[in-house]
Amino acid sequence: MRTRLTSLVGMGLAVLIGSVLAPNVEAQDKAAKAQKAEPKLSNIQGRVQMVANDISTITVLVGSAPRKVVYNGTTKFVYGHSNNNKPGALSQVKQGNYISCAGTFDSKAQLMARDCVYREEK
Repeated sequence: MRTRLTSLVGMGLAVLIGSVLAPNVEAQDKAAKAQKAEPKLSNIQGRVQMVANDISTITVLVGSAPRKVVYNGTTKFVYGHSNNNKPGALSQVKQGNYISCAGTFDSKAQLMARDCVYREEK
């Protein structure tokens, strides 16, 4: 009788602890998957110094330092401000425009642009 009661209490305690810890483990798994799924985006903002269509790069002056932004067919270009814009195109980006590009950096410290917002003035 005593053995049966001890094993019953032990089982109940194990179920209680398992039900408390299981949601925490599940939340950690979801957080880890979310971090792996979406890399952290970086941003380069400044004046367009040069657009090199042959090598798919835009040189952006950030202060006095030139930074390379690499674009491809999936890069989205919009004209205006980030919260008030119209669809744009790479062909409309001109030297002297203000541009803000978001993306991830590659091994050469070049921003691989996901989207770029450009306008005439800052």
